[in-house]
Amino acid sequence: MATVNLNSLNDVLAYVQSGPPPNHLAHHLRAFVKRDVGETILASVNAEGHDPLNLLHPQTHTLGLLFILSARLTVAEPDVSFEYIDTFCTSFSAFPARFAPERVTLLAKAIAYVAETHQNHSLAIGPLKTLLSRYAPSPAYLTTIHCVFLRVCLKAECWSQAVPVLSTALTEVDRTLSDITYLDNLTYHYLGGVIFTVLKRYEEAEEFFENAVTVPGIAVSAVQLEALKKLTLVQLILYGKAKALPKYASSALPRLFKQTPYQHLVKNYPGSIVGLAVALEKEAAVFSADGNVGLIKQVVHHAPRWIVRKLTDTYTTLSLEEISKAIGTDVKKSKSAPAIEEATLLILGMIERDEIHATISPSTSGNPAAATVTFRDPPPPKYFDPAILERILADAQMQSAQLGMDDRLLGKNKTYLAKAVKDREFGSGMQYDDIEGGMGDVGAYGEWDP
Repeated sequence: MATVNLNSLNDVLAYVQSGPPPNHLAHHLRAFVKRDVGETILASVNAEGHDPLNLLHPQTHTLGLLFILSARLTVAEPDVSFEYIDTFCTSFSAFPARFAPERVTLLAKAIAYVAETHQNHSLAIGPLKTLLSRYAPSPAYLTTIHCVFLRVCLKAECWSQAVPVLSTALTEVDRTLSDITYLDNLTYHYLGGVIFTVLKRYEEAEEFFENAVTVPGIAVSAVQLEALKKLTLVQLILYGKAKALPKYASSALPRLFKQTPYQHLVKNYPGSIVGLAVALEKEAAVFSADGNVGLIKQVVHHAPRWIVRKLTDTYTTLSLEEISKAIGTDVKKSKSAPAIEEATLLILGMIERDEIHATISPSTSGNPAAATVTFRDPPPPKYFDPAILERILADAQMQSAQLGMDDRLLGKNKTYLAKAVKDREFGSGMQYDDIEGGMGDVGAYGEWDP
């Protein structure tokens, strides 16, 4: 590689415009910014007072502009318009940009920072979404841009903007493409779970939180413990109880979880509304510090449904007054007209959503509280539509093919093979069926109102 002397912004611009190979350009620009004032020089105007952003074209001079723009956006008072930022993200050439993944990360974070200085996080959503969609070779790659984008969506309260990104299956990680870390992977799934929780799409939230909790690592991360707290609350909403963690999750996580107030909540859920209210008031400071107050409210909001579901396991008939007593916040008022009306609406709503199968029979006395609720066993499941079965089968075949391809690629990975052999020799406790062929600090987000 020929020696290149870059001592000023004019030198940098001349070298960028000369069209050197992207790997050479990335090398020399990295060396330039390592100097004490390298970033400051890139963030300035040239000797003639011209703005370098107006002298270079995003598509033709992508790599040079990437270094200059990321430097300009990280100074104390960025003076670049979002119109220009959007133009760059729409027009840049992805191939040369991949020779400086750390500057792509810096640019993404800088875009979010500038939007924050404008006190309008939504300004960053469009440029970041475009950058995310155009940078990687395919949407299947996890990059550092993902976490930046999800954080911006949360702060801007534009949660639905993140759904298309979160709905894309991620199967590829390339450290040469993006300077991604173990924590980035955890954070992506944690933030994805938070966003789906805010949108009340609890099944998807459960999947993302579980993925965060079960990522293997040397030690348990604080992000994983926070994800487990939210995963547990989501499961209380979905199933009325917490599910056991998969066997491949860290055994240390359940022990840490049992030391938190969430364990008491799980043990006594759904219990009674009065009991829940007392427990929540006692630990309000902890739930608030974790950013889980709104999610806790959702858990409490769903508690009456799970109380009724438990009643159906024991009784075939109950009066509305008895149901009101079981779910009421105040036993003394369980006979009141509002309490009876609340119980009636709850039962009717659960019947409409197929959560229970029951009928309400009016009392012969005309007293609403004496009306009888008769619970019935659910009908046998209906047969699937052939079109639905074909779609499920096609999806299963596609997933199987993808897993087979990933398995073969992993079996050829030198790093994996070296680790597998080492673990087998020294007895790590992990099992590898066929080494040659492959294997058979984040802040809390979310205040959700019922």
